[in-house]
Amino acid sequence: MLNEYKISLTPPIDISLLLKKIGILEIPFDFSEIEEIMHYEKGDVLGAIYAKKDTLSIFYRSSDTLNRKRFTLAHEIAHCCLDADELEKQHIELRSSQTANTPKEYKANIFAGELLIPELSLKRIHSQFLVAPSLSDISNIFKVSTTVMAARLDYLNLPYIKDKQVDEN
Repeated sequence: MLNEYKISLTPPIDISLLLKKIGILEIPFDFSEIEEIMHYEKGDVLGAIYAKKDTLSIFYRSSDTLNRKRFTLAHEIAHCCLDADELEKQHIELRSSQTANTPKEYKANIFAGELLIPELSLKRIHSQFLVAPSLSDISNIFKVSTTVMAARLDYLNLPYIKDKQVDEN
């Protein structure tokens, strides 16, 4: 997908440029009213996709950190690609922490990790470290949380040094 849309594989991946080239709007949003109506805990809604006719929009929490915003956008792009048949006209899909452990969400998380941390880029940078990179150092390079980076490194069986593991959700 990154090659198809001519997005540089040099980290950090420009996820906003990818969305622009695909034609998907990214919109910061305060989900607190929706959370209240749906009886969710405050902060449960992490993102949403809205499809109407030929327009597709991804909403992310306006209060999110840059790393969390990037992951939410990548995760929602995953749903656009993996679950395209479900994105009917006038369709809204919320992503919340309550649905985080479903197989559908797991697949979207893997996709998002692959999108934000391409294997070739990661292996190239990883090989430049004498031993193994610290989790925080390599997370900073790719502008993802240490939780996301640890999952990606574990998925690819690449070693890393667990230093100050900060989860920048």
